[in-house]
This record gives sequence, C-alpha cells and structure tokens, in this order.
Amino acid sequence: MIMVKIGDAYSLANPKNESITPDDRQETIEIIGGVVVQDFGRVEQGDKISWTLQFWKKDWDLIKQYWNNREFVEITDAAGEVFLARVVVRSYSRIYKFENKAIEANIELWRL
Repeated sequence: MIMVKIGDAYSLANPKNESITPDDRQETIEIIGGVVVQDFGRVEQGDKISWTLQFWKKDWDLIKQYWNNREFVEITDAAGEVFLARVVVRSYSRIYKFENKAIEANIELWRL
C-alpha cells in the first residue's frame, strides 16, 4: 500500500482527488510603451497541491498540530517525491465505519 507522509503523520492510502494549482508568477521585466511588464514564469516551489486523505486519529492529531501552528513540514508523496510545504485543512469528517478512529480530510499543501 502506498501512503503519503506529512511530517511524522502517515495517510491510510494514496490521495484521492489530487489537484495541483501552479504558481504562475512573473519573471522578465520589460518596458513596453512606457509600462513596466514582469513575467517570472512558473515557480514550481509555489504550487498548491490539494488532496483528500484518510488518517488514523493519532496521525490526524499531528496534521491538526501542523495546521494550527502553521508549520512547514517535509512531505513525501505517493511517487516518493519529497518537498517542504505548509499544511492547510480545507475540510474534514469522521469515518464512522472505523468507529470514530479515522478522519477523511481535504487538505492543501503550500509548497516552499
């Protein structure tokens, strides 16, 4: 089973509903008709990654701690890529079939 590692927390399985929002900043600076124009291009380190993940309660408590403390943590995704990101929880719910011991969360990772 492939899992995601966020800091010291592990997901129960691969992420569902992955979505990546590219950071499309501006880089080149030119003056066109007296107007300053910048175009930095895409900055991969600024991408936002959205996942739906499931966690056991003990791992969920770590995720909440990272979120509440606005910590940057090391992320290892299902493909083995490692990067730093800040964890933002967009929504979460209990998974009742696991007797209230597991959580499903929609999280967003802000890369650093």
